[in-house]
Amino acid sequence: MQNVTDEKYNWNLKDIFKNEKEFEDEKEELNKYIDEMKQFQGKLNNLEDIKNYYETKEKAYQIYEKVACFAALNYHKNMADANAIKMYKDVETIGANFGAATSFATPELSKNSDEKLEEFAKTEGMIEYARSLRKVIRAKKHILNQDVEKALASYSEVFGAIENIYEIFTTTEFEFEDVKDSDGNMLKMSHGLYFKYLNSMDRKLRKEAFESMYLPYKKNINTITELYIARVKDMVITAKIRNYKDAIDMATIHDDSNSDVYNCLVEQVNNNIYLNHDYLKIKSELLEKEVQDNDKKMHMYDVYRNTLVKDEENVDYEEAKKIVLDALSIMGDKYINKLKEAMDNRWIDVYEKENKRTGAYSMGVFGVHPYVLLNFVNSSRDISTIAHELGHSMHSYYADTTQNILNASYTIMVAEVASTVNEILLANYQIKNEQDSMKKAFLINEQLDMIRATLFRQTMLAEFEKVIHNKIKEGINLSSDDVNEIYYELVKKYFGDTTICDELIKYEWARIPHFYSNFYVYKYATGITSAIVIATKIMNHEEGFVEKYINMLSKGGAEDSLDLLKSVGVDLEKAETYDIAFEYFRKNIDELKKLI
Repeated sequence: MQNVTDEKYNWNLKDIFKNEKEFEDEKEELNKYIDEMKQFQGKLNNLEDIKNYYETKEKAYQIYEKVACFAALNYHKNMADANAIKMYKDVETIGANFGAATSFATPELSKNSDEKLEEFAKTEGMIEYARSLRKVIRAKKHILNQDVEKALASYSEVFGAIENIYEIFTTTEFEFEDVKDSDGNMLKMSHGLYFKYLNSMDRKLRKEAFESMYLPYKKNINTITELYIARVKDMVITAKIRNYKDAIDMATIHDDSNSDVYNCLVEQVNNNIYLNHDYLKIKSELLEKEVQDNDKKMHMYDVYRNTLVKDEENVDYEEAKKIVLDALSIMGDKYINKLKEAMDNRWIDVYEKENKRTGAYSMGVFGVHPYVLLNFVNSSRDISTIAHELGHSMHSYYADTTQNILNASYTIMVAEVASTVNEILLANYQIKNEQDSMKKAFLINEQLDMIRATLFRQTMLAEFEKVIHNKIKEGINLSSDDVNEIYYELVKKYFGDTTICDELIKYEWARIPHFYSNFYVYKYATGITSAIVIATKIMNHEEGFVEKYINMLSKGGAEDSLDLLKSVGVDLEKAETYDIAFEYFRKNIDELKKLI
């Protein structure tokens, strides 16, 4: 068992800045660049000034990313640390100033003709800024006058506060009741332990954890509803001001995607929702054999339970690392060596700690390296989280070392592909190498659960967002009861007749932080669809495909997301692409039936 306080399991933020003085010095340097960028206002009508502007912005953005990430990482280590909170808030203010200082650029650039901008984009010395100029051409109809753009940029900090309030409220103010297992033992409850308890063999513990999680959300549902509806109104109004069809249109265009992809996903999942019901029926039948009480129907707190093993295995972090490296060796030595570097050089903050940010993420820091946040609780499910987040990290590493900072940033549309490819490769490695038929069945069940939770569940969340936004757009006022009922009806549709949809599940929407990044969750579903196609090609050892895939990752955001995916054989505007994912899901269901 590892010593969780060991320094090697915590981030080494000195890779960014050796101390706070360096951080403060860079903040000052950044403020100078922000002032310098303001001097270009009124001059972005000739090649020389446009080139100088982008060069200055590039330098400023490199400093800003380091400063912003350093503040965020310190804050997320301990969200109750007053100094870290102040540092984070200071950088938020700088970010708003950065946005305000550059808000003139796009409206001013858009005054140039399309032909002139295209000519500049093709000029020697401007090639690396060509994508930014072409974005201006495409965005012209959504660009407002300079005064309005500046005002909106100035208000960005206020609008962004909604998400911050929600995060602080649910992370530091919520108190979960301890839970009791079947033996009468009292156990600590937390965000990080929740899913571990939900996969426990102890049904009483699962039920208690479920109730402990959702009761604080039920108690505070009116406050959370007001926060969420305020965020939705922010997006609906902004979309209207910027001449988008609606907020979905605005969000998907920002992803280099389009509303056709969003609608195609929801339509195809609804057309194939019977597969989710088929799988849940198998889970329900397996559960009936395990439960000892009279109520043998599957409840919401039973859904994550894999009944094919007695209880979830504990896996220590060192063992988890080895499994991930072995599983991803199919990606080649260079890929694996970079993963080892991440693991051995404190790119990862491993264990759950008091007031540490919940969940997991990877944060790329241009010119340094990515950082990964975990809340590792020695659960076998944590292995998949490691593979997932390191997929993001490798995407950032390849993009950051190949592109300039303006082109390195990729949209979430492709980001969830890299992470989920790793998850699928891990799952198939574990299944292939397992000799025990019941353990193999357990692993297949785990993979099916992952696809169910990502493809079907995330689409359910995406459909919920679409319904709420449409109602707000139509001017309909929604109470917390209205929002709860909309969510509850979707849960019943997606889970079918084999699952008891317990009343507390209607509050689940309130614990989804991604809803504050509007229309984010659909990308998990398109991501796993894309990942299944890509991972299948990798596992089939399609000649030259790994190189083609890494080349896609290396392009970062230098090309449109949909075009990047098409370069590896994925077209998300076509139903046939989703059919591949559903067929993969169905084959796994058939294999599970054979094994059990």
